[in-house]
Amino acid sequence: MRERIFTGVLAAVMAVGLALFLIDPQARENPADEAAFQKMVEGALDSNSPSRFATWHAAHEQVLRLDPNRPAAAGAFVRSGLFHWYELSDIDRRSVILAIEPLLRDPSFFDSMVQPLFQLTGDFRVLRRANPGTPGALEKLMQMAVMHGRFDDYRQFREETRKRRFNAFQAERKTATTAEIILFVPLQPTAGDTPLLLGVLDALHAQPISNGQLDSRRVDALIDFAIDHDLTPIDGLEQAVQIAAAASDPERARLAVRLGQLDRAGDIEGTSAVADRARWHRYYIERAIAEMRRHESLQALQYLQKAGEGLDATLATEEIQRMAGNAKEAAAIHDTLVTHANKIQQWLGLCGSDICNHASGMLWSEGSPFALKLAAVQSDDVPAYAEVYADDVLRAEGPVSPALTMHADLLRGLRRIDIRLVNPTTRNAIHRRIRIE
Repeated sequence: MRERIFTGVLAAVMAVGLALFLIDPQARENPADEAAFQKMVEGALDSNSPSRFATWHAAHEQVLRLDPNRPAAAGAFVRSGLFHWYELSDIDRRSVILAIEPLLRDPSFFDSMVQPLFQLTGDFRVLRRANPGTPGALEKLMQMAVMHGRFDDYRQFREETRKRRFNAFQAERKTATTAEIILFVPLQPTAGDTPLLLGVLDALHAQPISNGQLDSRRVDALIDFAIDHDLTPIDGLEQAVQIAAAASDPERARLAVRLGQLDRAGDIEGTSAVADRARWHRYYIERAIAEMRRHESLQALQYLQKAGEGLDATLATEEIQRMAGNAKEAAAIHDTLVTHANKIQQWLGLCGSDICNHASGMLWSEGSPFALKLAAVQSDDVPAYAEVYADDVLRAEGPVSPALTMHADLLRGLRRIDIRLVNPTTRNAIHRRIRIE
């Protein structure tokens, strides 16, 4: 009871002070008054006074008049409004949201406030309108959206992230260092990132890699995508063949093959500590094709055998001998080699028999329709959300609730299928799982 009386009296005193301030225009020239009005804003809603909302608004208006050009001047108004959010009218809530938008454009403020603000309001619109625009901020929004089952918002943030990254690269490419250029490469690029990666390769053509002080994961992603999609120019990456720290050994070896440096590729392969044969699979296939093109049929067979246990060596040898005199027909060579080398290729990246993050597999397509079904194994009230790519082109996406099916007409040849579980953990930090059926 005493506290109620005290806060009521305090609110009345602040209201009187506010009225006196409005009468005395000289008070606006006193910087100390801003702190006084900030305190009034902070405490107005804590009282039980019938005029507390009017006092709150009036004090905030005076703060803005004293310091109209400083966005942080609205801090007290925002803090008290968020603290009393459920007491506010719709109009007052809109006022708080309008006041917080300029603050959210500061990266540190955004980082600390984005999660609690969404939990309080459940509204991504303000976060989409007002954010720093940095890759980290957009990535956080994207992950928040998919974790909370806001899949439409997730897709919008995903596309906005791609556009912002490309625009930032265009703005900085002329002044960026090689290391900074590499940082623009997404860790899991898709076909939608092709314009960006072409720009990165062009920038590296002018400013080649010269040391290993780079994000090797992104160099791997760039080499992988450039080779898979035959992007050029790749000469700016050439030094990665010589610099061990620049990229992983399997990708360096693939790059060496693409550059025609087969002896160097063999050196990388022979001295590498990477023992996982699955990571070398595409190198083995590409090396076999390269050996076939220079009529080294025995070498080609050896790399085919490395590509997969259980390879029918007799049949492969017959095919190699048949093709040996016609090495210029690259497509036919490709068909012959990969048909045998990839029959036994399995899904990579599984958690046991399930997908808990990302899985990929190589398959041989005869050019006929292809279907893939995913089923939920473990999730919560927000379903797992999966993206299915064929050769880095998004072919299907959506909630796996209880299943998601991809249908695609794939071109004839070796095709890579990637499945990404984009919300791998629930809000309670439990791992989701889906299964390929």
